[in-house]
Amino acid sequence: MTDVEDVLADRGVDFDSAFAYALSPAMVRLIIVFLAGWLLLPVGLLVFFTPELVVGYSGIVREAVGMIIGLVIIMGAGALLVGGLIGALFKTIADANRYATASA
Repeated sequence: MTDVEDVLADRGVDFDSAFAYALSPAMVRLIIVFLAGWLLLPVGLLVFFTPELVVGYSGIVREAVGMIIGLVIIMGAGALLVGGLIGALFKTIADANRYATASA
């Protein structure tokens, strides 16, 4: 696959250049981060609201520990989800500004 900058330098933005940009290594990493958060969030919510699935039914302390584990998973998943989304948006805006400056 050609480099994103080479594709954009040759011609304006069309489907091929947009597809090459979406599959650039930096964007793929940000999409993977977003998808990891998207997949972990339901797991964290499940563990938080049903801690007996993780630690069993033997008391309030074990259920509290299960809820804490679920909360940690939720916080991590939320950070991945928001970080991937915001990172992809900022990268898109920064690259668009760089492209506009170079083409002007």
